[in-house]
Amino acid sequence: MEGRRVDILACVFPGRPITAEFRQVSEKRFVLNVPNPASIREFAISITKPVLPKDHGFTIYFSLPPFKDWQYIGAITMHMPSQIFSAPWRGILKEDVKGLQIGVSIETQKFIENLHPQSQYEEKKKLVSSVQGIANDLYKFLQSFSKSTQMGEMLVMPAKAMDIWLKKFEAKHKKGKGKLRRMSGE
Repeated sequence: MEGRRVDILACVFPGRPITAEFRQVSEKRFVLNVPNPASIREFAISITKPVLPKDHGFTIYFSLPPFKDWQYIGAITMHMPSQIFSAPWRGILKEDVKGLQIGVSIETQKFIENLHPQSQYEEKKKLVSSVQGIANDLYKFLQSFSKSTQMGEMLVMPAKAMDIWLKKFEAKHKKGKGKLRRMSGE
């Protein structure tokens, strides 16, 4: 059974041929090797044969070398036998990564309902919030250099002001994990 090719699933990566090269690695688990994944923006997986027990589905994961940690992407079931997924690894992989693996596992519907993919939208929201927190911290720092002049309010600061702010910012961030989030209002 270890490594035996199965033809119950197919995967489509835009611009590449359809592949059904899933290998069965245990009774309920299957793996597909994906070469040159950095350019992949999205992909689709489809059930090609109705082999699932009633009230079961396939959970979809991905893993980067050395293939020990798996991140949940989503699921397909007999009620929704195909699905298009955004490639969650997009933007985090370097171009020279030779491959990754997509893992598929047979699970109960109840188990699937308790899984929640890490949404790219949520990640973007966290990133934007963090950037806003950094910008707010910089703005407050620069305000400390505000001076009233004959021409109105002006920023009068030393040439090394940005270096000073960056050192202070890094020190705040090092004091405690999560300091950056507190600064961003999360």
